Amino acid sequence: MPTKFWTTALLLTGLLLGAGCKNHVVFREQGFDKYRQQDFAGAAEDFRTAVDMKPGDYRSQYYLGVSLLQQDQFVAAQTPLEQALILRPDDPDWTPRIADAIAESYYGQERTEALYAFLDEKIAENNQQTRDYLRKAEFLGRLGDADGQREALSKAAFFAPPGDAEPYIALADFYVSVNDVPRAIGSLRQGYFVNPESDEVKDRLRGLGVVPGPTIADPPPKPAIVE
Repeated sequence: MPTKFWTTALLLTGLLLGAGCKNHVVFREQGFDKYRQQDFAGAAEDFRTAVDMKPGDYRSQYYLGVSLLQQDQFVAAQTPLEQALILRPDDPDWTPRIADAIAESYYGQERTEALYAFLDEKIAENNQQTRDYLRKAEFLGRLGDADGQREALSKAAFFAPPGDAEPYIALADFYVSVNDVPRAIGSLRQGYFVNPESDEVKDRLRGLGVVPGPTIADPPPKPAIVE
């Protein structure tokens, strides 16, 4: 037969085979679509298939974990989330969100000791980053440890980089939750000093009856904090 015939036949065969062949990326994208539609069971199925095809796909490992968290399957979520952390241990974009999800898994399992250990481990590993203290504060608050929550928030502010008002906002929220408005305002005044351009700080101040302006800025104290 003519060479052209065989070339066309092989091309058609390749197209037909390719049409029925899905790789891990296709299943991952299907999982994203279902996750966005809040079909968490369907999303988990697609992400699990993607993980089976390529265990090194940290995105699929992470989203498999969070899809299971959305279904309160806290034990099942732990393994893919831990795998995602192994695959992405030092990624400034991914590592914090993976750590958040692992903490959620421990919390959902009521493994309080493991949760405390994990939160402190992340702080030590990352050399006392503000994000890790904020994570600790969130979960201590959910566990009802108000003193520990306040201490973690204070350390988050202490170790915050220049211009980062987030921990001061979180401190203000904490004080509002315990009906201590003067300290909430004090935290926001410090946040305003740190970042006078923060619209969120300004809005929070206005919400507590304080007009933002240079005269209300208050330098935050920098006491020695002993671990």
